[in-house]
Amino acid sequence: MINPTVFGKFILLERVSVGGMAEVFRAKLLNAPEIETLFAIKRILPHLAEDEEFVSMFINEAQVAISLLHPNVCQIHELGHLGKQHYIAMEYIAGRDIQAIQSYYRRQRKIMSISQACFIIAQAAQGLDYAHRAVDADGQPLGIVHRDVSPQNLVVTYDGFVKLIDFGVAKAFRKVVTHSKSGVVKGKFSYMSPEQAADGAVDHRSDIFALGIVFWEMLTGRRLFQSESEFAILEMIQNGTVEKPSKYNRMVPEAVDRICMKALEKDPANRYNWASEMVVDLFDFINSCNVPFTQWHLQNWMSSVFESELNLEKERIEIFKSINTESDIKRYVEENAAKIKAEAEDELKRAEEEKKNEESLKVGSSLIERVSEDDPTEGPGSISSISMARRKPGESSKSLPGVKSISLGEDSLKEASSRLSISRTDLKAESDDDIELEPEGVAPTVSDPTLLQIKLAKRSVKIGRILMVMIIAICGLCVCSPLFILTGVIKVPEEKTDLPTSATLELSILPELDSAELALYNFPFDGVSAPIFQSSGYKAQIKDLNAGTYVLSVEASGFEKEWFSITVENGSQDATVELTREIAEMTTYTVNIEPEDASVYVNKQLHPERGSSLTINALEGSAYEVKGFKIGYEPQVFTGTVSKDMKPLNISLTQETPVHVTVSSVPSHYHVYTYEPKKKKMVRRGETPMTFSNVNTNEPMKIEIHKGKHVLWSNTIDFSEQDSNDIRVFADIEGDSQNR
Repeated sequence: MINPTVFGKFILLERVSVGGMAEVFRAKLLNAPEIETLFAIKRILPHLAEDEEFVSMFINEAQVAISLLHPNVCQIHELGHLGKQHYIAMEYIAGRDIQAIQSYYRRQRKIMSISQACFIIAQAAQGLDYAHRAVDADGQPLGIVHRDVSPQNLVVTYDGFVKLIDFGVAKAFRKVVTHSKSGVVKGKFSYMSPEQAADGAVDHRSDIFALGIVFWEMLTGRRLFQSESEFAILEMIQNGTVEKPSKYNRMVPEAVDRICMKALEKDPANRYNWASEMVVDLFDFINSCNVPFTQWHLQNWMSSVFESELNLEKERIEIFKSINTESDIKRYVEENAAKIKAEAEDELKRAEEEKKNEESLKVGSSLIERVSEDDPTEGPGSISSISMARRKPGESSKSLPGVKSISLGEDSLKEASSRLSISRTDLKAESDDDIELEPEGVAPTVSDPTLLQIKLAKRSVKIGRILMVMIIAICGLCVCSPLFILTGVIKVPEEKTDLPTSATLELSILPELDSAELALYNFPFDGVSAPIFQSSGYKAQIKDLNAGTYVLSVEASGFEKEWFSITVENGSQDATVELTREIAEMTTYTVNIEPEDASVYVNKQLHPERGSSLTINALEGSAYEVKGFKIGYEPQVFTGTVSKDMKPLNISLTQETPVHVTVSSVPSHYHVYTYEPKKKKMVRRGETPMTFSNVNTNEPMKIEIHKGKHVLWSNTIDFSEQDSNDIRVFADIEGDSQNR
């Protein structure tokens, strides 16, 4: 909500997040027209401004991070105070945190690609390593430990960079402002190291373990440490056994398994000693892939997936450019008073809904997105420096519509090898722009040694011809040069003809399913021509291929049919293609509920039927949340994952609970009347805001708001249509001209 106000030398443009301890605003400098640099102002909430211990921790956050300057660390610009209000001014990051990105993948029923996960974690590890190795002006190590590495504190910018944010619980052993109390564990419970969970000695390797947890969850789409109680989570971290990511995602290669599990070693001595060691291993894997994942790929993906948010961001930037002075602020507030008021009310409602959501934890195999209680800077719109430029991929040179092929250039002569390039595509796409780039997560194999012979031969021919031209040019100055050529002293080299002129392709399909059916077609493919090769199973050897481009179709039970384009060169080569479009299967489960007239909500949607036994249709493997509710009873909620052998959910609503109705208005202090059946008239009950306790829900409740003898607003609550025992009604007296 854009509601600009002056705060010292800054204009607070909008509040982007608020938590239990601090609030964060997007801001710019006052009286600085055309300045596009935006700041994030983090400010202590008023009720905590008098708490000396909390203020010290807040100052410590800035003092720890203000000396850090790295592309993968959020930059702190200034620590200051205005009166008794302490604040931190830092760069504003336009992007989404890992929690939001994971939520997107869950909605798509997908898991992040291996290469993308490795690239994001590699960038985060670079920022961590820089912070861990930071020194002061005298060259002495600061000993910084972040202590709160989690999905909410890793932000991916729309430009494809990863930023480590929020050093709120960071600790430097040489500059400690607030010492940890004995028995107080700092950080998010699900992302703690075993030594941190045990409240033991913590060093920089604890952050590496936390980053390993985030990496494991990105590779599997699951939560690693999750339970209904925080104590149980701490116990799992200290005593639990971590399974390899490949157990839950068969696409994870052994090399990535090894990197992740080394970061998650229980004993710090067996982990990576420094995050930079993890960076080296990650980039070794990324560079071994058929199409190495880069910052450009991440930027392109972010710009595509969050296009609507990016367009909205651009619109807001244009508004911010017009707000530079106090007169600009006054003009904007006057022109948008109604809009600001409406957005404030919506924000209040959202805050109330979020508060309710925080009270219930979802327990299941999938990752569960939770609202943080630790710090307001954890949201997707936190702390950033904006770069709105969007780059477009280059034009494709191929002629087949809908088939996107990535043909790698010839490697350097020193490496003396060639690469096979494969890209997943869809023949129904109309153009290259319709195809989303999904980098392969499989390491390539080494090319056949005969290719080295070809390249060396070509180089020999090329060098020989260059030497011949140089000699002729020199000898051309004298009469003898023609004689040398005629007598054979200078020979023109000829290209060898006894080199291999055909290719052999060893093809592997992931997952390894015997039901896989392969078909290879000539390029270009018109959709009608017969295949030149067909086979069954997940492995095939195709011989006597001419060098060039081909189209491959693969289908297997449980997966959609997918198309690939393949560019092969002379010699023997290996290729691996990966099926990812799994066909989800529908199944049913039963919900038994008492009393039978109670309502059933499935994933927050009211089920259209009522009765003692209901049948629910759902996708196998999807997460569910089933709530049984009847007005005047304590609701019951069940969460989990849908499976074929799922047992019936038995809901029994027996515990009665009082029903409360809260009536509020803008402006407040208007008279509230309710209808009394015994008196058969409206009776004055008090002024807004007011709450009615232990309400009779057997009949509708009619409410009116009066000013003198005039009825300004009226409403009738039908309790059979409510989904909560805490009912709130709101009257906009100023905006509701119809009821005046």
